[in-house]
Amino acid sequence: MARIWYRTFQNSFSVHRLWLFPLLAGSCWFLTLTVLLVRWLAVGRPQYPEQVNPYVPFISDIAAHQFKPVFIVGCAITGITFLGTVFSVHHVRYSPKFYGLVDDAPWRQTTSLVALVAGLAAGISLIFLSIFDTDDAHVRHRYLLMGTFGGLFVSAVTTTAVWWDQIWGPTVFVGLRRWCLFNTVLVLFQFGCGLAFVILEYSGDFKSSGILEWCLTYLGSLWLTSFVGYAMFRKGEEARIESAERQPLLV
Repeated sequence: MARIWYRTFQNSFSVHRLWLFPLLAGSCWFLTLTVLLVRWLAVGRPQYPEQVNPYVPFISDIAAHQFKPVFIVGCAITGITFLGTVFSVHHVRYSPKFYGLVDDAPWRQTTSLVALVAGLAAGISLIFLSIFDTDDAHVRHRYLLMGTFGGLFVSAVTTTAVWWDQIWGPTVFVGLRRWCLFNTVLVLFQFGCGLAFVILEYSGDFKSSGILEWCLTYLGSLWLTSFVGYAMFRKGEEARIESAERQPLLV
């Protein structure tokens, strides 16, 4: 099973500009959220007909009534560039023109493929989520929302598992450890925020859950952007062996 990923995508395209995918994904999602939020504040923070949360509307509530074309375009661009982001983050690991770990452990290469499939599911769900809004197609919207968050969760966890060796391994690439660590911290924050959101929503604390949903989605834009550090080409830099003092005690 050696070189599973590289044999599949070995000559797809140049790897030197793949960092644009996470930059576009994070920026577009941040801009989409901000346009919706600013618009809601600018018109006097109205309550919508099907709004469950009387204090802070969920993103889907605003998107279903105001600036829906903006939400659809934003989700479409974010969904496509997110898929490109997942591919880029894993492709640079195995490409001989980048990090070149073509003989990486088979389980890591298989996990990378799982992350890509999960990212594809999340991206497609996000695009259709914006089309089938919570007002006109509530049940379908809810299923697509679960598909989006489920795909994002699987993709985030598997990506973190694949790159964990760059956080806690003896062999790391120059400048990469801090990006992997920062990204992992964001994943943990998102997990905690998402768990708290679900608990508070089902317990009836709509004000706190509404605020947490916005925090969670804005954290998502930062998480996407952090992958720029993985895919930014570092010409002439090689792998560095860390000192024995920094190696894990248990391997």
